[in-house]
Amino acid sequence: MLKKVINISSLENAKKFVNVTSKYDDIPMRLRVDDYEIDAHSIVGVLSIVDRDENAVFTANCSGSEDELLKDIEPFIVAGV
Repeated sequence: MLKKVINISSLENAKKFVNVTSKYDDIPMRLRVDDYEIDAHSIVGVLSIVDRDENAVFTANCSGSEDELLKDIEPFIVAGV
């Protein structure tokens, strides 16, 4: 399982993030902010966390494509967390 702390701080970044996750439709992915959890493939869900000014915990149940996925989400990963 891949688990990273990410930040999606704008509407544009939300669109970019969902475009990335959409490449991996067959991999279950979640975003969690506090007790709120959403599907990372959902633009509506991702947009709902943009205004929270908080980092989200991203999890993906992947096997085999973890390196490629990690490279794709790298722009959203919070450094040092």
